[in-house]
Amino acid sequence: MKKNKPEVRFNGFSGDWESLPFKENFDNIRNNTLSRADLNNIIGLAKNIHYGDVLIKFGELLDVKKEEIPFITDDIISTKLSPNKLQNGDVIIADAAEDSTVGKCTELINVEDDVVISGLHTIAVRSKVQFAPKYLGYFMNSSAYHNQLLRLMQGTKVLSISKTAIKDTIIWAPTDKSEQTQIGNFFQNLDQLISLHQKKYDKLVILKKAMLEKMFPKPGAKVPEIRFKGFEGDWEDKKLGDIGSVAMNKRIYKFQTSVLGEIPFYKIGTFGGEADSYISKELFDDYKKKFPYPCLGDILISASGSIGRTVEYLGVDEYFQDSNIVWLDHKGQINNLFLKQFYTIVKWHGLEGSTIKRLYNKNILETKIFLPSNEEQERLGNHFQNLDKLISLNQKQLEKLKNIKKACLEKMFV
Repeated sequence: MKKNKPEVRFNGFSGDWESLPFKENFDNIRNNTLSRADLNNIIGLAKNIHYGDVLIKFGELLDVKKEEIPFITDDIISTKLSPNKLQNGDVIIADAAEDSTVGKCTELINVEDDVVISGLHTIAVRSKVQFAPKYLGYFMNSSAYHNQLLRLMQGTKVLSISKTAIKDTIIWAPTDKSEQTQIGNFFQNLDQLISLHQKKYDKLVILKKAMLEKMFPKPGAKVPEIRFKGFEGDWEDKKLGDIGSVAMNKRIYKFQTSVLGEIPFYKIGTFGGEADSYISKELFDDYKKKFPYPCLGDILISASGSIGRTVEYLGVDEYFQDSNIVWLDHKGQINNLFLKQFYTIVKWHGLEGSTIKRLYNKNILETKIFLPSNEEQERLGNHFQNLDKLISLNQKQLEKLKNIKKACLEKMFV
């Protein structure tokens, strides 16, 4: 039997939530079928909400004053559609998607005097009963509501949901409007915090990209635009093959692996993630002794799939798929932290404009690299390592906040 109370609730509230049949409590608002070609981002009499923006761009709340919403290009069409303009509290549902995200929706806030129209592949609804602002936007995007939609979706390659089907759903809400208000405000504040951390993270990523461009020589140059104080002179023009050779682990055959085991075995599909295959400690010890094995700090490279992805080897007992995961065995002729950053901007020899999805040994060894002194390599490597740590820290904080929101959406609704 369905519980009529949420698992997590603000202090001071009790009692069952009420169930409101959708078909009895909402009216549909007419939408249009204008395509992207009929819209622009500069000027117009009316703004148009396209289903693609609901699915990808807009969150649970759509602040009409702050968000960039495309305009309808033809003013005559805008005028004809204006009787169907939306207002605060209206909810716009995407009725089609390539996956089960169909049904994602957004609640309008701060509409004021703007003319906003519901566009292609959307279902616009207006409540007949009063909900606290922002409540519907979050409830209707929670798993509690979306799970009701899953059984109503139709299609194979493209999923869709109809106005008729949505009428068979139930809206659950606390009877006390102040509880609805607290829920809406809580999630809005959480979204603002997530947005703040997202912007901080994005700025750090952009900063690193800009610094890499400035602190490594551009094509045709032998010195970078920006340099740490105390360093001068040209960087040395070399090929990776001048400072090392390509190394890889001994081949592991499928019969030597298991889904459970002692030593993680990373294939190209799990490189940089979680291993789904293992080898025995006995085989690992034997192969590590007899065949090439990375040293602490070596930078492993993906040579197939998404070529050029890197993972720093941290000295843990693990094994890697031969030919698909390789490293430059350079005997200390280059600083690994410097090499790791070089790999983020590298132009692999023979791959420019190529459709080849594999990095062969020749591509690696013939790739050009400009090398400063060992001291400058170390300084640059440490600088970017510290920046990477800061980026990683912000990314973890961002993911933590997103996970908190996801958990709250699951536990704070019926």
